Amino acid sequence: MTQGYVPGTQNELGHAMVTMIEPTHDPAELAEYNRWYEFDHSYSGVMIGPGAFAFRRWVATRALKDLRYPNPSTVADPVDTGSFIAAYWYLDGSVEEHFKWSFGEMPGLVAAGRMNPNRTHVSTSLYDLRSVVNRPGWPVPGQITLDHPYQGMVAMWTDRADDASLDALADWIATTLAPKVLDGPVAQAITFAPRDMPGVPNSGVGVGTRLLTMFFVQSDPREAWAAHFTGLDDAVKGSGLGTVGLVAPFIPVIPGTNTYLDELW
Repeated sequence: MTQGYVPGTQNELGHAMVTMIEPTHDPAELAEYNRWYEFDHSYSGVMIGPGAFAFRRWVATRALKDLRYPNPSTVADPVDTGSFIAAYWYLDGSVEEHFKWSFGEMPGLVAAGRMNPNRTHVSTSLYDLRSVVNRPGWPVPGQITLDHPYQGMVAMWTDRADDASLDALADWIATTLAPKVLDGPVAQAITFAPRDMPGVPNSGVGVGTRLLTMFFVQSDPREAWAAHFTGLDDAVKGSGLGTVGLVAPFIPVIPGTNTYLDELW
């Protein structure tokens, strides 16, 4: 179920790559990693490729990581691993062309010394769009979500129950859970399902069993946490359709700066 999203329009969102990583803990290497990712990698590795049309990156400070649940998590081990998360939007039907381009470009970037190994992929997947649900009256469509200046994002991974279908879980999130969460500063919920794409880190993990819902918040997520994001694990479990693997809040990075690098751990 999709609300606030008009299919068939120009720049139709169809897919995403969402990558949560843990960077090096060495201060000098961390600063260089941050510079490399923003100044080079996000563009040369993704955004100049066919079909990619939007990008945004968020960070989890120590205070934000302390809110994560459940612990242990099926997504992050330990639960506070994963200091950065980035999302890339792709045009519907474009991922095969994009990754054909990407796999062709990577050897040249490696040879030119333009890759940085100082990170661990905690959760990186290519996804297909399942739903976009907006708070009543909220006008931002899914294809420009990453361009809107949201002040926070909460990522929720869910795993379907053994006797439930992924479609049933996705429909329940769109029609029942998301409308209850979307109130006040919580404006939008976008749900994706992983797809297999050999060559993408962790490709195939969660295909057919896992969903990612990204909640976009107009305030610091800590201000909305108690009223909107506590107890999501109980709600999902109570549906009989699945369980929560991780609920994790993030705030936007401030591009071009090292803001928050000294607050990660």
